[in-house]
Amino acid sequence: MEDVKVNDIQEGDIPVWRIGLFTLNNCATNIAMFFVMQYSYFTQNVLGLAAAVIGIVATGTRIFDAVTDPLVGMLLDKSKGRHGKLRPFMLIGNVIIWVSLLLLFHVPASFSTGAKYVLTTALYLSYVIGYTCQTVCTKAGQPVLTNNPKKRPIFSGFDSVFTQLASALVPMLLTSVLAARNSVGAYADGMGLINPATWRQASWILAAVSVVFTILAMIGISVKDRQEFYERVQGQKVRLRARDYLEVLGHNRPIQMLIISAATDKLGQLLQGGVTMYIFANMLLNTDLQGVYSSLLVAPLIGISIGGVFLSRKFGLKRTFLVGTIASMVLLAIMFVIRPDPEVPYVFLTLLIVQKCIFSMGNSAVIPMIADCTDYENVRTGRFIPGMLGTMFSFVDKLISAFSTTIIGFALTMAGVGSIIITPNRPVNSGFDNAIMICFCVIPFIAHLITLVAMHWYVLDKKKMEEVQMMLAQREKGERQ
Repeated sequence: MEDVKVNDIQEGDIPVWRIGLFTLNNCATNIAMFFVMQYSYFTQNVLGLAAAVIGIVATGTRIFDAVTDPLVGMLLDKSKGRHGKLRPFMLIGNVIIWVSLLLLFHVPASFSTGAKYVLTTALYLSYVIGYTCQTVCTKAGQPVLTNNPKKRPIFSGFDSVFTQLASALVPMLLTSVLAARNSVGAYADGMGLINPATWRQASWILAAVSVVFTILAMIGISVKDRQEFYERVQGQKVRLRARDYLEVLGHNRPIQMLIISAATDKLGQLLQGGVTMYIFANMLLNTDLQGVYSSLLVAPLIGISIGGVFLSRKFGLKRTFLVGTIASMVLLAIMFVIRPDPEVPYVFLTLLIVQKCIFSMGNSAVIPMIADCTDYENVRTGRFIPGMLGTMFSFVDKLISAFSTTIIGFALTMAGVGSIIITPNRPVNSGFDNAIMICFCVIPFIAHLITLVAMHWYVLDKKKMEEVQMMLAQREKGERQ
């Protein structure tokens, strides 16, 4: 068989601008995710529901959604159509997400308690199904976009920039813009955050942004999301069965370790996002400060994201992920000791900005690492199954991260504030402060520790991936001859 040169593995690449556009698919779902991170705050402080009950409901719903992930992955891998595999799932998923969230954040506070529990549960369930349909495309689209090891980290850079802009947009919109505007009448004196109008307006604005991003992402992937591409990469027909999930999970060590690492880190990230509003409103006693913080975070996050691309291209995705994890652990430990202080808020916030930047740099490598695991599976078995690998990752990720809302709910209940409206810009009690800091620092620290252990057995470093890509290129070239 003819020797294969490095340039051969770059055949079929697409322009960088298309990689950037496709990244907006993840941004579109992240906008929804960052909004839904405030689900427990909204249901407790606007609708008057019990935090512990909402936590159990949210966890049960996400576990159900996790169970549907393998089905969605198989449907995606088996699907054929004039519009490709990914784009229909992206569009349908986004529509389901925002129809569900628009209805959820418009549930009237005047409804009976029972009706509010039923409606919010049903709509949350609908949201997570749509979320699965769209997010599986982000993961499955990685090996479709490019197999060029120099270009794959570029997705991380775009993704990190867009994700952090989204993470800044949601709290800024809620606290600095809409809550301030709606602090009127019965909700005067900074009470706009518990005004239902704030959440309704936010849902419409964020829905519009997310839909536009989804359409742009569909344009970005359109040249590769075609049936002829999948037939060329697969090289053979593969019959997919449910038990294949167990075979892949049992023998693909890299995806095993990546799932453990990313799922535990995701739990920590969701916990942080779920209690951040309490950090500003009830520990720093300044909800407006959250919008300021979010705006200050944008520039350094963009800078660190660009730097992360160069690190990933030079040292590989695995090493970049580990560096971000270790640095984040150190900063979490310091923040737990320092604690938020309303007298000198910028000490804690400076540490938080650095921690967010470092974590973002490392965590942005996760999605491209799923693509690496997909390529490894292709070498191992000859099967190109990005949908199955992506939803396998999502399945365990959601099972573990599903407990974030329950943990927050029980933490607030243990602090004695699980069934009351927590007034913004007022201190609560020391038990509340401790509960929030455990969710914000301690559990994410433990998650990082688990990541370090799991990454010890993750073999797809830069050198190994170069070998994988060369083997794929040589096999494809041999099949064409």
